[in-house]
Amino acid sequence: MGDTVRVGVVGCGAIGQAHLSVWRRVQGAVVGAVCDAVGARAEETARAYGCTAFTDVEVMAASGLVDAADICTPSGLHASQGLAAARQGLHVLCEKPLDIHVGRARELVDICEAEGLVLSCVLQRRTYRGARAVTAACREGRLGRLLSCSAYIKWWRDQAYYDSSAWRGTWALDGGVLANQALHALDHLCWLAGPVVAVDHAEAATVGHRMEAEDFLVAAIRFGSGARGVIEATTCCNPPLCTRIEVFGTRGAAAFDDADVVQFGYDGEDHTASVCEGGSRLGGRAEAMAISLQGHTDVATDFVAAIREGRQPMITGHDALVSVEALRAIYDAAGVGK
Repeated sequence: MGDTVRVGVVGCGAIGQAHLSVWRRVQGAVVGAVCDAVGARAEETARAYGCTAFTDVEVMAASGLVDAADICTPSGLHASQGLAAARQGLHVLCEKPLDIHVGRARELVDICEAEGLVLSCVLQRRTYRGARAVTAACREGRLGRLLSCSAYIKWWRDQAYYDSSAWRGTWALDGGVLANQALHALDHLCWLAGPVVAVDHAEAATVGHRMEAEDFLVAAIRFGSGARGVIEATTCCNPPLCTRIEVFGTRGAAAFDDADVVQFGYDGEDHTASVCEGGSRLGGRAEAMAISLQGHTDVATDFVAAIREGRQPMITGHDALVSVEALRAIYDAAGVGK
């Protein structure tokens, strides 16, 4: 590999196009190829970015044209396509989640670790300064013993959203609201309070859409830190509400609206101003692509730097695996998504 990391973007749909726009901003990287099962879409995208089009990940990975693969396909394909790339010696960046199947996700983590390949995942909340400060405070014990960590994701998707692609809302390729829209919040809970170690109760239902997976879920969970919490997620709330995350311990508490810290204090002192970044990141509550791409850019920039510097990325495969394991545990407790 030369001074420039050549990236092959796998998946040229909406999120793939967003990633392609991100790569224009990342120094030290260039899009060397694109891959999509729909040949015409791959060719059109390749012309726009001056690169080579492929319709098969393995062929792209073996072409010698790329050093890394950026996986932007439906969630149920992430790990298998990442594995195809890693087996050809490519570094892997993956959209969230790492996969919806725990076994495949673990296999991807293991092979990248064994081969010394950089594996990262776009869990962009972990890049935000305020969120990082609150997580550090939790881990340093400034909030005391954590008692509770909960998330409420009350979003809206119309039926046209689920009808727009055959994979949306399917168990095989997407999962429901927890696996798709609420995954960032679930990851955030695990980042704050530790991995999910038990699910005391979970219910999942499809109440407002014609789809295979759930559009409403509630669960009571326990974390490795000892904290307990609730996650409530839906795409049936119109008008949609902001994502709310709350964590508190014996000495302090913090709250997030979407990804912004709106309250943070401990030992009787308010520290909100020290971590408030300002400017709400709406996070796609009503429109799937109504998201800021700054976090994506930060993750991609760090991914390239990790490759060039021979280090672990800010968000590792092991980090990303935690939310996949939590997702599976909640779905199992709810009796869905086998």
